[in-house]
Amino acid sequence: MQPISSLVAKLRRDFAQLTFVEADVSRWSAKTQTVYFAPHSPHAEWVLLHELGHACLQHADYRRDVELLAMERDAWEYATKTLTPKYNITIEPDFIEDHLDTYRDWLHAKSTCPRCTLTGVETSKQAYRCLGCQHVWNTNKGTQTRVRRYSRSSA
Repeated sequence: MQPISSLVAKLRRDFAQLTFVEADVSRWSAKTQTVYFAPHSPHAEWVLLHELGHACLQHADYRRDVELLAMERDAWEYATKTLTPKYNITIEPDFIEDHLDTYRDWLHAKSTCPRCTLTGVETSKQAYRCLGCQHVWNTNKGTQTRVRRYSRSSA
């Protein structure tokens, strides 16, 4: 495995339109066209290529929580099929599935009815309705925080 500094130098050359910045947490900012990477985190190269996948796919905001999961999947697919061959890196499929599981778990927690625990649907951004009891709730934003659900109705 190559040092991440070597990979970052290649990416800066190959993707000169983007900015690459060392940070505590890896992420993509569509607003600033910046790929933030955490060089000391486990499998930093893999995560860096994933975040670059978001950039190459021009991922910005999402309207529904389920769209975020699709964006995550697409960024991993782009990283593995397009970027890893170019940079001679192999990403373990189990690592990707574990990463995607965190988003699946996040989505499941947000969509679980706080009243009857059946699955609800997102009716608007961070607003859900239970398919069973018709209860309505809102959720907090963000994927790096504990999921919170706030009841809106007593239907």
